[in-house]
Amino acid sequence: MDLTNAAFAGRILVGALFVVIGVRLVIGRRAVAMLLGSKKLPQPLAIAIAGGCVEIVLGLAALAGLALPAVFVAMALFVIAATAMVHDFWNKKGMARTLDVNVVLSHGLIVGGLIVMAAYPW
Repeated sequence: MDLTNAAFAGRILVGALFVVIGVRLVIGRRAVAMLLGSKKLPQPLAIAIAGGCVEIVLGLAALAGLALPAVFVAMALFVIAATAMVHDFWNKKGMARTLDVNVVLSHGLIVGGLIVMAAYPW
């Protein structure tokens, strides 16, 4: 079975969404910085801006078809790092913990998909 068209569609979708999410992060950088600051991260505004820029660059690289295995691995690592920074369920209780665990599990699915995309023979 030829999966070339499905892989291409997935690459375009993932790339475009990384760009959109990165642009939204840069636009909303002050609110994101407040969230990161509440997690006691140093230089939260710089982290927010850098994170958005990384997402935009990785998304554009995926759209352009550049170094795809490396781009998808970098995306997976980015999602892991961002998830660990923001969704610290181990510091929460009750419904807040449950919600963050659900987000972490969902992000695990995203990371799994990105790893599959990295392994695809582009």
